[in-house]
Amino acid sequence: MDLSPYATAAEVHSVEGRVGCGKTQRLAEAVLDLLAQGVPPREIILFAATPAAVCALERRLKAVVPLEDLPLVTTLPLYALDVLSSPQAEARTGRRGRILMGFEERLLLEDVKTSGVAPRRISEMLKFFYRSWADLEPMSGDWFYDEQEERVFRLLVGSLRHRESYLACELPRAAFDYGQRFAHDLEAFRRDYVLVDDYQMASRASQCLAGLLARTALLVASEPCARTHGSEDYPHFSGIEELVAANPNAVRETLAYSHLSRVVTDAVNLLAADEALDARPIPCACTDQGGCEAMAFERPESELKGVVSLVSHHLSCGARPQGIAVAAATRQWAARIAQALQAEGIAASPLSRPSLGGDMRHTDTCRAARAFTLLRLAADPEDPLALRSWCGFGDYLAQSALANAVASGDAALSLRAGVAFADAPESALLRQQAASATTALAEAAEIVDRLSGLRGSALIDAAIVAVGADDDQGAALLRAAAKDAGEQATASALCGAVQDRVLSPSFVGDGVRVGLPEDFAGQTACVVIMAGLVNGLVLPRRYFDPAQMERDKRPAMLAAEMAKTYACAGKAASTLLFTYFTEAPLAEAESLQLKIHRVRLREGERVCEVHPSETIRAITGVSYHD
Repeated sequence: MDLSPYATAAEVHSVEGRVGCGKTQRLAEAVLDLLAQGVPPREIILFAATPAAVCALERRLKAVVPLEDLPLVTTLPLYALDVLSSPQAEARTGRRGRILMGFEERLLLEDVKTSGVAPRRISEMLKFFYRSWADLEPMSGDWFYDEQEERVFRLLVGSLRHRESYLACELPRAAFDYGQRFAHDLEAFRRDYVLVDDYQMASRASQCLAGLLARTALLVASEPCARTHGSEDYPHFSGIEELVAANPNAVRETLAYSHLSRVVTDAVNLLAADEALDARPIPCACTDQGGCEAMAFERPESELKGVVSLVSHHLSCGARPQGIAVAAATRQWAARIAQALQAEGIAASPLSRPSLGGDMRHTDTCRAARAFTLLRLAADPEDPLALRSWCGFGDYLAQSALANAVASGDAALSLRAGVAFADAPESALLRQQAASATTALAEAAEIVDRLSGLRGSALIDAAIVAVGADDDQGAALLRAAAKDAGEQATASALCGAVQDRVLSPSFVGDGVRVGLPEDFAGQTACVVIMAGLVNGLVLPRRYFDPAQMERDKRPAMLAAEMAKTYACAGKAASTLLFTYFTEAPLAEAESLQLKIHRVRLREGERVCEVHPSETIRAITGVSYHD
């Protein structure tokens, strides 16, 4: 019988409880106990669900632990990247400890399309492969459904190996496989005590990696109802059951009392008791009465003004800006709320998600991506990832035929020599792409020569100017990374600083935090305002359309959205507010993709009636019926 990947030699202790029961505090207290017992800080590591949760947990520990005694706090994917970045791992795997940026991943997808499989089918396959990586599926031999599926997977893996890089979603799996195969190498990354918060939000690969890293004890905290995402796209919600089953001596501790205010506890209990989550209510151990209200506004703009007014009111009552969290229904809605707050002079701290975006098919729309690729080439002129990316800019087909010839060994790219084929290509397309790539590489070589000897912000600025990216939104990310790395940073260090920023989205500044409900994993706030809770924004329009979604698929989507609402509501220590609007002009309703319940003509204007989100039906008493 095969041993479960959850089996670990360390003692396993599981802390379980509903939102607001003090699970994270229990982990913090465990750290204090270990330090008091004389355990060196280096032998303790804490994993949080997201980079923003890491910052929150670090702040909590810094309040009670001297800076020199602070253990490492990070996420499992980021630590997996550290493991894979070690010289031993890079030598054994043939891949560098780095991930593909968004534009590099899009170029990879263009290369995979040369498999001849329909793009829609490829998209479905890739989602399946990514989940399978996270779930520790074998992904070899008879595991594949058919030859077509195996061919696409081989092309994907071959392209990644040629690029000497990883996709972000495969990091925990790659680190787990590496650790199992080369246990001696992993020893440098193992710790006596491993603690994991929001264990249910981690992927199966991350959960098993945590067990592999623990020598003496593994302490995990989980919430069975908070089935939502952290920094990983494929969380394994039932992982706690597998962990306990694989370790018969595991200790299970249940925290049974809520420490949220009484009224907030009642509201969270109502959400949890909804048939979509079907959880039992829990008693409250807090003496604070608190407050909870669902507030209806007439139109979207009036709701935005209402949210600003609510924030202003709580600030005037003594709440700190950092103690107020606004969870918006969508990124677009969050941006509008942040702008509305700033327009009234209220500092807002939206969740920063930096990226190097743009359309790779046109060189004038991907300038920041080109500047970053120049940094990669300045660090290593023969970097296969950077060479492939540079050749793909400005070409509608992204030079994918040539890229696959290079990945398969039929051709080679060189910054100085251009394109070389093992045998003269018969394909006219290959010859055309080779000529174009040679010209592009000659241009890159000339720019890299000009960058030689530069460091820090001077190097970043020169790369930005070389491709005309001064006004590009991504240039701000590059310059911020230069500040992080310092004036003497090499091109390689600057690339690492950019990667760190992309991998670590966080709330910027000390203002009112604004984000999506799932962005507040691991956070706490005195006041939580959940805004834009209307059908269409929370629960997409297709949920209500039988032609777009089968009825038997609705319960799973509703449960997932309700879990987000429930988990975020549980971050409110004292006051919880839900806001929504009841109507919108037809054009705006269509733009926002709202679920329109009725259209009325009012003074020559078509006005749509919209209902509060189904996810808060336990609070509003309003439920959608076919």
